[in-house]
Amino acid sequence: MFALTLGGITNPGRYLVLLPPIKTATAASGTPYFTQNPGDPFKAWDWSLTLDYMLSAYVTFRAEFLHHHASVPYFGGLRGVSPPGGNQGAPGSLVQGWSPDLTKTESHINVALLVKF
Repeated sequence: MFALTLGGITNPGRYLVLLPPIKTATAASGTPYFTQNPGDPFKAWDWSLTLDYMLSAYVTFRAEFLHHHASVPYFGGLRGVSPPGGNQGAPGSLVQGWSPDLTKTESHINVALLVKF
């Protein structure tokens, strides 16, 4: 009826790193705020702890804690990744006098109800 899972991963380079959605940037548009060059330094790791309560074969309650860490600012901070006034102009383009709030760590809790029909 109960399940406990502990997991983790490391990522030594940018070959698996997705571009943060800074000012709606895409892989095609890029952004000057975060480069996608394969040789640029990026080391990251994360871990998660998940607790499942399986009420029946069809209903599961899940609580999960996740923690992510990167060697460079990568995760969206409290001030976000959109400039004041919204995303205007080309995706990912430079905005004078503004920079996205990126941090090296991120932690969050997910709570879910899974139902099979």
